[in-house]
Amino acid sequence: MMLVALKGFAGSGKSTLGRALGRELGWPVIDKDDIKDVLDGHTPEANRLSYDIMLNVARRQLLQGTSVICDSPLNFRTLYEAAERVASETGALLVVIQCCCPDEDVWSERINARKSLGLPSHHQTDWGSFQEYRQRVLPQTSYPITSPHLALETTRPLEELVAEALAWLQAQSDRDASG
Repeated sequence: MMLVALKGFAGSGKSTLGRALGRELGWPVIDKDDIKDVLDGHTPEANRLSYDIMLNVARRQLLQGTSVICDSPLNFRTLYEAAERVASETGALLVVIQCCCPDEDVWSERINARKSLGLPSHHQTDWGSFQEYRQRVLPQTSYPITSPHLALETTRPLEELVAEALAWLQAQSDRDASG
């Protein structure tokens, strides 16, 4: 059983990859932003609570014997440590798939294209504003990941990314089962 934690900034391709993996594997995808969409405006703690709820739902799925994919930026060490605790408590293997988009032209197009989607205000929809946020939190996003970790550059075709991630997940599962 696996807890797949997606990691990466807005527009890095996490949600696209997570949904594709969820379809391929038949695993639920729990998106932190879906939860925050409901909580935002109702409490100043919406961001923290959305992580707590995401991980609690993941915990419940894992306790039922279902592997799960969590879609969130996972920008801060405390959030990674919370995912580690859930995996440990449920006997799941925590793996991290980090998405990055090294082509800033593609990345900025992804962020700016969100403007037309009518997303709630907490979503990053402006490249300039996103750059300010990114610079502010960047020092906190580089923490050691001790769980199995795959970094994917998401400028490649989705089918290629999914195939690589699936093969890697299978290898992690095999390694976990044998040792």
